[in-house]
Amino acid sequence: MVFLNLGKTVFKNENGEIHFCTSPPKGFTAASLEDVKKAVENRGQKKFWRCHVCSDLHLGEKPPEICPTCANIDAYSEINEKEFFTVIGK
Repeated sequence: MVFLNLGKTVFKNENGEIHFCTSPPKGFTAASLEDVKKAVENRGQKKFWRCHVCSDLHLGEKPPEICPTCANIDAYSEINEKEFFTVIGK
């Protein structure tokens, strides 16, 4: 599902992580908004993360060390659920 506001797409992996970006991390496949909602509802210890350079989002226990879109190292900061959904646009 592509979100026109940023030209980014939602992806998921088999561990229930979500990534909102233009270039998904290895092991991630296309996802839907329903997949995002399910992942948030069942997130357990997972946290919301946002790249401060390109605004990629990640839902997981840890963010990617290297952003798959902008290639910056350690560029993610923890955010809250409201900001996560504001950036996605839903």
